[in-house]
Amino acid sequence: AAYQGSAYADGWVGLGIAWAMQGEVERAGGAFRRALETYRAIGHHVLVGASAFNVVRFLALPYRADRPAEDARWVEMAADALRRAEPAMGTGTAEALPAPLDLLHGRWDAPSFARLEVLGLARPDLLSLALSARLARECGERERAWERVRVLLPDGAATEPGDCDLREGLEIQEVAVALSLDAGDMARAKEWLDAHDRWLSWSGAVLGRCEAQMLWARYDRQAGETAKAREHAERALAHAGNPRQPLALLAAHRLLGELDTGAGRHEDAGRHLDASLGLADACEAPYERALTLLAQAELRAAQGDGDAARALLDEMRAICEPLGAKPALARAAALHARFTTAPIAVPSYPAGLSAREVEVLRLVAQGLTNPQVAERLFLSPRTVEQHLRSIYNKLAVSTRAAATRFAVTHGLA
Repeated sequence: AAYQGSAYADGWVGLGIAWAMQGEVERAGGAFRRALETYRAIGHHVLVGASAFNVVRFLALPYRADRPAEDARWVEMAADALRRAEPAMGTGTAEALPAPLDLLHGRWDAPSFARLEVLGLARPDLLSLALSARLARECGERERAWERVRVLLPDGAATEPGDCDLREGLEIQEVAVALSLDAGDMARAKEWLDAHDRWLSWSGAVLGRCEAQMLWARYDRQAGETAKAREHAERALAHAGNPRQPLALLAAHRLLGELDTGAGRHEDAGRHLDASLGLADACEAPYERALTLLAQAELRAAQGDGDAARALLDEMRAICEPLGAKPALARAAALHARFTTAPIAVPSYPAGLSAREVEVLRLVAQGLTNPQVAERLFLSPRTVEQHLRSIYNKLAVSTRAAATRFAVTHGLA
């Protein structure tokens, strides 16, 4: 009976993984719940732990990363089940489980990464390699990252789909694309991009489509094809929202913000980057926050606000230096060098208005209410009210109509 129960639950785990990869979030959740109930009923603690961990990997992180307390509960459930299974499985298993959350939440020196190598779940080496490769790239250890890629996919971009677990295979392909682009090897990057597309098409997976479009956008941007890059970035945002994937949305908004900054669409860039920052905070993802702060610093530099750009870089460095995120820190240093070698000329707005105040005034002049302005700029209504008070003081006016007349007269509407 226990064997039959386990086989029945195993089937639900398989369905849960398949439905999660296809974006069927509710169906996947139901399948994982049935598996957990069955494993508990037969007292199979190892597979209770494995199933709870699958919920983290296939549901919580991709679809509910902005609910960090919920993620932590699933990890603790898995750890508790695996601790019950020790010493039969050996010690250290439960301690390895937080690794994916530790990566997201900026605990890059946590012991869970070393412990992941001894996870007693099915083929844990794949997950370990994928996480290790991502971490190595973010720390600037590119050769170490490539070693992980070669171990998991020894045939490189020619590896056929089905030769390894799909999710980890796609993730390590994404690392390979990023490493190739980091080195400026466009031909190699395209080989990996084509392989990633081939695997997605073969599998019918939804998870990974947003990341594919973002990588194509970066490829086109690096090749000077900015229009194509924007098309891919907009597709990435659409994929990230259907079904909703907070971390993918975060990255897609940031990418669009960077592209808008480069194109001189500063208001649009600000909206995307504010949205990205809000998601980084909701997901409690400090490294993602740091990357968005860097993009915001680039925007403020483009707007001529050197002081704001420097403040953003200081906050970004405070996050990245303890993490050892060398490539991001190098980008920040290059941007800061532009301030010291070529001081930024601050654009002259009438009445001493700031760039953000001009954005608010323009929308007010279009007839938008405070809540509508807040929604458009990804601000709180209270923040909009504070900006309006400052605008009124600088313009020496007391009504929206008077502020609108000023905006029209000075070409700001």
